[in-house]
Amino acid sequence: MKVNNIRELKITTLAENLVQTGQGLGQWGLSFLLEFYDAEDNERKVMLDTSTDKETLFHNIKHLELDLGAVDCLVLSHGHYDHTSANVEVVEATGGIKVYGHPHTFLPRIFQNKKGKRRQVGVPEGQGVAEIEAAGGKLVLSSSPVEVVPGLWTTGQIERVSFERTWELSEGERAILVVDDEELDDVVLDDQALWSHVEGVGQFVVTGCAHAGPVNTLHQVQRFGGNKGIYGMVGGTHLIGRSDEYIDQTVNGFRGFGMKLISPCHCTGFKTTATLWHAFPEEFVLNFVCRKIEVGKEPERRII
Repeated sequence: MKVNNIRELKITTLAENLVQTGQGLGQWGLSFLLEFYDAEDNERKVMLDTSTDKETLFHNIKHLELDLGAVDCLVLSHGHYDHTSANVEVVEATGGIKVYGHPHTFLPRIFQNKKGKRRQVGVPEGQGVAEIEAAGGKLVLSSSPVEVVPGLWTTGQIERVSFERTWELSEGERAILVVDDEELDDVVLDDQALWSHVEGVGQFVVTGCAHAGPVNTLHQVQRFGGNKGIYGMVGGTHLIGRSDEYIDQTVNGFRGFGMKLISPCHCTGFKTTATLWHAFPEEFVLNFVCRKIEVGKEPERRII
């Protein structure tokens, strides 16, 4: 796999749980804007995910004075509602773009609690394939890595090779994926991340929830990127509610990549976020709504 370098990668958090600035609004959801120059010196903008609450998302976009008309494409990290609730509105605002995902992204998803009560947790009604296409979007669904713009790749379906588990479910709970009217245990095979090689810096990864496991995700990037080190990662880690032992295993897994920047958010959870800060005090960057991270540059305030 030939990987073209990009340069001057900037990541802006459009939607996230934590708020530090005065005018950004928080939510349980995630969305990023990636901006960079490709190998041919073309300016590129790519969105990853569209959050839970569309009004909050667009409030932050307006506050940041961002022009979605310049966005090249939208990538969906996986098919949960907190990452896919403004698909149509984003596509409309761009004037029609390609939307990348996995073949499972738009399948029905259900969570069943201990009492057997069920709720839908997949892509919300009105944000699916037909509506995206009607809004001018073109779906590109692949389980293999895809170069969405020159130098920026999806991981594709991530190989599960580490200790990591998709869920920590209690007895009676079940995560369900509906395939051809059959209810299967959902291990979120559609989970994927974005990655690139940033000129003068190294490989960088942006995750949605990392249901496949953040360590597995980083290993996947190493395999496709030539087994080089990982400069850093930004995004969800799905470590909320994990045991101390599991979190410690993740910390040890991270150490093997030699990362210089670690900015967990969204589904990481307070306990794990604090643990990662203490484990990587020089590398840790707190993420929050409207945070801008320029890869390879020292953030103005690493913690707050």
